[in-house]
Amino acid sequence: MSGTLRLSLAFALTTLGSSATAAPAPATGSNIPLPYPAKAPLVVHVNGFERVRERLTKMLDALPPAESKLVKKELEAGLAQLLKDRKLDAVPKDGRMFVVLHDFAKLVEGDPAVSVLLPVTGYKEFKESLLTAEEGKTLEKAGNGIESMKTNAIGEEHTLYLVDLKGYVALTPSKEIAEVYAGKYTTAQSAAMGADLASSYLAADVALYVNMDAINEMYGEQIRQFKGLIDFALGQAQNMGMIPGLGKKELEMAKTMIGGLFQGIEDSKGIVLAAEFRPEGLNFRAQVRFAEDTQSADIFKAEVPSALADLTKLPKGLSTYGGSKFGKKFTDLGKKFAQEFSVAEDDEKGLAQLEKLLAEVTAAGPQGDYSASNAPESSIGVTAYKSAEKAATALVKIYENMSAGGKFSSVVLKSKPKVKNEAATVGDFKFTEVNLTFDFAATVEALPEAAREAAMGQYKRLMKEKTSIWLGTDGKVVVQLTAKDWDTAKKLLEDYLSGKGGVGSDAGFQLARKNLPPEASLLYMFETSQVVTMLAEQAKAMGQAIPGGVFPQIGNVKPVKGDATYIGIALTLKPQTATFDLFVPGTAMNVMTKMILPLLKKVE
Repeated sequence: MSGTLRLSLAFALTTLGSSATAAPAPATGSNIPLPYPAKAPLVVHVNGFERVRERLTKMLDALPPAESKLVKKELEAGLAQLLKDRKLDAVPKDGRMFVVLHDFAKLVEGDPAVSVLLPVTGYKEFKESLLTAEEGKTLEKAGNGIESMKTNAIGEEHTLYLVDLKGYVALTPSKEIAEVYAGKYTTAQSAAMGADLASSYLAADVALYVNMDAINEMYGEQIRQFKGLIDFALGQAQNMGMIPGLGKKELEMAKTMIGGLFQGIEDSKGIVLAAEFRPEGLNFRAQVRFAEDTQSADIFKAEVPSALADLTKLPKGLSTYGGSKFGKKFTDLGKKFAQEFSVAEDDEKGLAQLEKLLAEVTAAGPQGDYSASNAPESSIGVTAYKSAEKAATALVKIYENMSAGGKFSSVVLKSKPKVKNEAATVGDFKFTEVNLTFDFAATVEALPEAAREAAMGQYKRLMKEKTSIWLGTDGKVVVQLTAKDWDTAKKLLEDYLSGKGGVGSDAGFQLARKNLPPEASLLYMFETSQVVTMLAEQAKAMGQAIPGGVFPQIGNVKPVKGDATYIGIALTLKPQTATFDLFVPGTAMNVMTKMILPLLKKVE
């Protein structure tokens, strides 16, 4: 990062300290004028300096006391250093601050095309309070409506240009950008983002907006050229077998995914990445808006988010809970990348039969599904269909027609599944029992040798070598159960059907759920200790797989006693807009801190 770019960011950070000047709450109407140029490709927004600081501090109270105190102390020390010899009397407490990148191509130049827009009560007051005495002495006229000053805020002397925007001061190391602000330019308008993106951008504590209209206008040709290079490289890899572990199907899937990504870039109008420091925890949001009448927007046209209320009925005590309901176009697209079943590479007859049966499942009309699991021990999945009987019949036939060498959930089958019809009954549900035997060694054999052991360990943590599945229907839904025995599987179903004491009664579950969108296309809840344990085990396996002791070796993670806490994610699809939310409650942060810190202290 160039010195002048660091300098601009340093001035932005100084405003995160305390302020003695109060200001009214920021406007939140349907269209808010924004002080930077409308075609700026990337902007970072900080929603009130003191406001953000207070909210972050309050959120940190959820950490264990010692860690909370340490983090707050470091933040205060950093701010005190930045604010040395400066006062923020002229900076409104709730004023919005913006860091603007005007041109990616000039980011690493001596005077990068970047600016910081600071809200001020007045230009004169700003110069008298925020600038140091030495900086004030160097102020001089540098053009019509432009002043310059010398500063060594980051240890080296640099020149910054200042422009009075009446309510804001623009600071930039680029004379060219200063001239833009001093002249006549079209300012940005929040309404141009679209209602959903504008709401996320303005409500967040810290947000980044990527103006994809501007990006595609400025760099569209380079993006298309880059896509062509990737397509060529994948084609060569496919022809020459250059990528270990990826067969013809996997490479075709990779090409489709990459093609879809670039299509999405071309079709998109804007992207928002936003963080909210809530009293209950941290919410991160990623949101994209697509132009109307584009391929990407067409996929979402029929999407209608729902409450996914049955998620709360799933049995307590499991580690992962999920629910989803998508429209047909998105469901069909998803099946291309998440195929639960596949046949051996050269089994053309089996492939034709599998595709026929999968089409029958789709024709049965899936209406949404819910699942909960405690991998690899047990799980329950409930899927509603317009014709559940037809779906169940087709699914059983899929298992019956699979053979050794085929794959279930990307894992190779060691032998043909054993299927027992009419194996059990619960109320109106009639179940078929399916016994699967997996071949983990065959699953990882195409991977590079160094990666096989880690990959096999991961499969074993998620699945058992011998797995029993019970698949049944009551004519309304199809239920799939996995467990060590039928009695355990039956209890999962009975707990779900009783409607009493579901996971929705857990306080931790309720906390995470209420901080996610009330209606979504997909919801997942992950029990915190299980997530940390899984990630720690993966990190440990990676460290052991890398020779030479380059990767630090970690010990075993220990669970934290107490009530269950949950990390929640949501995907919300609407016409032209896709939104991803991740919520980490303060209670989950507490658990994560207590589990992870001992590992860091004992790194071998």
